[in-house]
Amino acid sequence: MTDKRIALAEVPRWVQSGMRVGVGGGPVMITPTALIREVIRSGARDLHLLAASTGGFGIDLLIGAGCAASVEFAQIVLNEFGPAPNFRRWAEQGRLRCLDHT
Repeated sequence: MTDKRIALAEVPRWVQSGMRVGVGGGPVMITPTALIREVIRSGARDLHLLAASTGGFGIDLLIGAGCAASVEFAQIVLNEFGPAPNFRRWAEQGRLRCLDHT
């Protein structure tokens, strides 16, 4: 079986502007934060984010960094820490295309 893992430094090679990107993990726990930071650092923009059921911290970081054009989700929250502030602000301002699949 071929090893499909990549180093974080290779993220810019695989994630480019305009792509659809699935973000796993949960609202706060098990979020792939190091990977998300590398996507932000790569300068990728206009990403179409897909929350693996519930999005949270990671998706909110990508939105706040200006990387997202749209997001598909069932919910985007930070659990006991309240609503995801960047998601809410961008959605209310009409700066983010939201596809709600609740």
